[in-house]
Amino acid sequence: MSSRPVPAAPGDGDGGPRPLLVAAVDDLPELPGDTFVAALARETAAGARVLTYHGRRDDVRGIVLTAALVRPRGLAVMRGRAAHDRALPALRGPLGAHERLLERTYGLQLAVPPPRAADAPLDPRDMWFWPAGKTAEERDPGFGGLVDHGPLRLHCRGDHIRGVELRAGAEHDVEAVLCTRPVAQLPALIETLRGEGSVARAWAHAMAIEGLAGVDLDLAGDVHRGVGLELERIAGHLVSLAATARAIGFGAGASDLDRLHALARDLLMRLCGSRHGHGHVRPGGVREPIGAARIADVRATLTGLRGAFARCSAMLLGARSVRARLDGVGGLTGGDAAQLGLVGPAARASGLPHDLRRDLPGRLYRRHAVDVFVEYDGDCLARASLRAREVDAAVAWILHSIAGAAGARPAAALPSLAPRHLAIAAVEGARGSIVHLLETDAAGRLLDYRAQDPAMFAWPALATAVRGGTLADVHLCAHSLDLALGGLAC
Repeated sequence: MSSRPVPAAPGDGDGGPRPLLVAAVDDLPELPGDTFVAALARETAAGARVLTYHGRRDDVRGIVLTAALVRPRGLAVMRGRAAHDRALPALRGPLGAHERLLERTYGLQLAVPPPRAADAPLDPRDMWFWPAGKTAEERDPGFGGLVDHGPLRLHCRGDHIRGVELRAGAEHDVEAVLCTRPVAQLPALIETLRGEGSVARAWAHAMAIEGLAGVDLDLAGDVHRGVGLELERIAGHLVSLAATARAIGFGAGASDLDRLHALARDLLMRLCGSRHGHGHVRPGGVREPIGAARIADVRATLTGLRGAFARCSAMLLGARSVRARLDGVGGLTGGDAAQLGLVGPAARASGLPHDLRRDLPGRLYRRHAVDVFVEYDGDCLARASLRAREVDAAVAWILHSIAGAAGARPAAALPSLAPRHLAIAAVEGARGSIVHLLETDAAGRLLDYRAQDPAMFAWPALATAVRGGTLADVHLCAHSLDLALGGLAC
């Protein structure tokens, strides 16, 4: 039986890696659990990056395992099956967050590796990391309304953080609900799945549904979606920078950034009717094309925003007091980021050049390439600097590309979904990679839906960043990493 992943089909007209993979389930080799894990380990050792590692309960034959990988030639998928009564080898490292979710959700038994030394690198499957034999008092970080149900609890000696406990916060079964609703109702649910990232989630969902329905969007439609996504990125980075400034008491910078964030959100509302981007993306096309008057409005607004942000970021990141407070705080090395499976700006600020717009560009980002930036210090200053550069790059991308959104095809009713097919779609959101995995049954109905959010990697990163620091650093690191409770699965 073959243990090689099934690669993505290249066909989007331009060749090269795509952010979408669609495959017939019957064409995917299903490996025994041990063989599957061994093959997955070989792929990661060879340089492949795991986007998602998901399980689906099959009461008859155990748990169906699916892994999506980013390889140099594009997306690839592997399938396996784990038995309920047999432990599966644990790979840990970048897969630790996925493995813990498999344990929590499906009760899958994972073979426990040898105990970790007290000074060994952090692993996201370890819930406690504080030196044995040390006494400490328990302190709550006090995240506003998250005090009682937050996922982080600190163990301190005075104000010095000795250890961190991670625990899951509020959880829900919305993914199971998605499989019970008509496909036409899903976009509105997907957009409100979590607080931020509505456009990125809606795009990943639409891409997967279109793949299962055999529909290919035109380039103008891709540009239309890309404009909304980059506007969402601008707004997300601005609010994160404002929160960072507020956490260190830099009120003037925070106020200016809040004003620019409101400008970006209002512009998104003028494009689609919602400040959060609801309705901007719909499967099969666009709800309302961007006309010439709206293009002129976008250009004028973003040109003004770009100049104002340049002055604001220079004031914020150029102040010696700000740089002194951010420099060296909440540091994550490249090794830490790789071990935790970090994605998005947090990974790029630690030297990992992970960006799906470059790794899986598809037709849109090959025609309209985006600049990808990398910082190497991995601290709060590096993350703030990276976001400032990405805001400017996103504005430049929209100004350069938006003319191509004119004439996008209006959304139309889609054909039925292909039966017994698997679709995996990935989008680089403001916080990192958004991955949606859909599988249909023999009748073409949704059998499984996995909507993966980058928050599942960010919370373990916070536990690493604050370890050995002080209580004053906790809120700063939380805002620097742009944390969100939605999507938490640690």
